[in-house]
Amino acid sequence: MLAQELESKYLIPAIRKALVELMLEENIKKKDIANRLKLTKSAISQYFSDKRGNNFVFDKTLAKTCCDNIVSGSNYVKEIQKLIRNLKVSRKICEIYRINNLRPDDCEVCGNGISG
Repeated sequence: MLAQELESKYLIPAIRKALVELMLEENIKKKDIANRLKLTKSAISQYFSDKRGNNFVFDKTLAKTCCDNIVSGSNYVKEIQKLIRNLKVSRKICEIYRINNLRPDDCEVCGNGISG
């Protein structure tokens, strides 16, 4: 599986779930969370009830700064992209994929799986 496929299928939903949990812990209403993350209220409920984003281990504390910035008004897409970029630079992404028994075929971070 390509790195982008892993991100879209596993990592981004896990990040969204973490963001929903963090915002709910801050007593932000589901409607407001949905508006900030450009999701439906039913999607927020599915993340909260483990029907979405639950098949991937992700430490929600890694998303705390991202959450704080979104709550402060930053664009959610830019903040999620920044978080993923930071996970790659710090190589934490490698540990996240290892914990989940996944490895991209074209890993740009550690070079695993890159042929040539």
